[in-house]
Amino acid sequence: MEAIFDRNGRVAGWLNGEVIYTLQNRHAAFINDGNLFTYQGRHLGTLDRGFFRDRQGNCVAFMDGAEGGPIPPIPQIPLIPPIPPIAPIAPIPPIPPIAPIGSFSWSALSFEQYLNG
Repeated sequence: MEAIFDRNGRVAGWLNGEVIYTLQNRHAAFINDGNLFTYQGRHLGTLDRGFFRDRQGNCVAFMDGAEGGPIPPIPQIPLIPPIPPIAPIAPIPPIPPIAPIGSFSWSALSFEQYLNG
């Protein structure tokens, strides 16, 4: 599992393969071809070069090594990741909208708000 950091450098969630987990170790979204979807099929945004972007192209969160966005803060040292529960089988996602051009700005959304759509 790889840590996902918010715009303040705090651990906001975890990425395990193609599944996004919350800090409460709940599967919240999945990645399909660089697009993030909820398990109900709602498009949330994109994962682009380590930055999680909202539907407007602003950065919500990042992973170590992210590039092509705002300068990320120094991330906190993540705790030992939890053992993830088995995620449900991801549904066939709808065709995502055309991604906007990525900005160098942080989104007003927190990572939790982002995952809630």
